[in-house]
Amino acid sequence: MADRANREINGGKMPIESIQARRDSLRKKMAARRKDMSSLEVDELSAQIFKRLEQLQPLAGAQVIMGYSSIKNEVNLIPWLVQLKEQGRTILLPRVEGNCLEAIELKDWDDMGRGSFGIREPRGEAFAVEKIDVVLVPGLVFDANGYRLGYGKGYYDRFLPRLSKQCFNCGVCYEYQVADNVFPNPADVPVHWIVTDRSEIAVDMSFF
Repeated sequence: MADRANREINGGKMPIESIQARRDSLRKKMAARRKDMSSLEVDELSAQIFKRLEQLQPLAGAQVIMGYSSIKNEVNLIPWLVQLKEQGRTILLPRVEGNCLEAIELKDWDDMGRGSFGIREPRGEAFAVEKIDVVLVPGLVFDANGYRLGYGKGYYDRFLPRLSKQCFNCGVCYEYQVADNVFPNPADVPVHWIVTDRSEIAVDMSFF
């Protein structure tokens, strides 16, 4: 059979090329808008997101929390995660190992390595993923169904299915990063909840 580059997905409503073009356009638009943010704006909006996260029931009772090291004006969770660590929580950060993400315990923010993408990564052995209570997931774009667009490498889509069913996966972004539809692929994995500086999006109420 001839090459079916024009075959359709999404119930036969849109060609694959159109879907990918829309995803790429969303990524480009959000990356450009985020790049234009000032450091003060990042800090202020990140602090508003901290306050919302602190009020979430699944986080209030969580002992093992995985965050991330922010880049390119992402929501900066590190000041809040350091506070949680000082309270006795176990804080994990991602480290890229080949095509996979591994969760590594944060021991000392001042003693970190640099990953292949310039992201600060903890040193040490991989943490058992089945023991993680909460994962805070970054992204360029999220939609109301919990799907996200990252940088297109698929690390979180491969990582999230490895977690226990009881693990609460929460997307974190600025309000303007929420779109009506990110046109997910079959392999994309949604989060259970999304927190922004202005609102929360309930995707899965079974954790509450």
